[in-house]
Amino acid sequence: MEKENSRRGVQLLVALVLIPAIFLLVGGIVVMNYAMDRPLLSVPFIETKQEPVTEKSVNVTGIDSDATNRLKVANAEIEKLRNENVELTNEVKARQEEVSRLIKERDRLIAELSSAAEVEATTSDVSRVYEEMSAKQAAAIMNELESPQVAKLLKELSPKQQADILGRMDAQRAAVVTQLLQ
Repeated sequence: MEKENSRRGVQLLVALVLIPAIFLLVGGIVVMNYAMDRPLLSVPFIETKQEPVTEKSVNVTGIDSDATNRLKVANAEIEKLRNENVELTNEVKARQEEVSRLIKERDRLIAELSSAAEVEATTSDVSRVYEEMSAKQAAAIMNELESPQVAKLLKELSPKQQADILGRMDAQRAAVVTQLLQ
């Protein structure tokens, strides 16, 4: 029984003294290392070579310098593309204005052409009337008209009729109309 009591005493000694002492020792080492800015599980009283403390730039954004450079390049590219977009938009607007101007010009020319066609149709109708008249009657009427108008009418007639009418017109007037016919 005595052996059992001594064994029990050793067990109590280990359980009550030795295990808490080990925990206190390890805990003290961790606290000392933490307080001295050393690795937590190093021995606190042994001097080790310490690297000189240098100030490190603290990156509060979480973005490294390489990423920052890439962002700057990307932003520059975006700005360049925006400027190109503005230039192209201005060019498109200018082209649209030019197209509008050309459409207006086309419409004006079509209107002018249709009015000229109407005048030509009227001139053709009038020239058919002169074709049916005798050269003497046509010359008498044409002597009363303006020279450019006479030239237009004569252009619609055949060369034989032109010759007959010019032959019966006043000589000076016939000369002016002949110059306009050329």
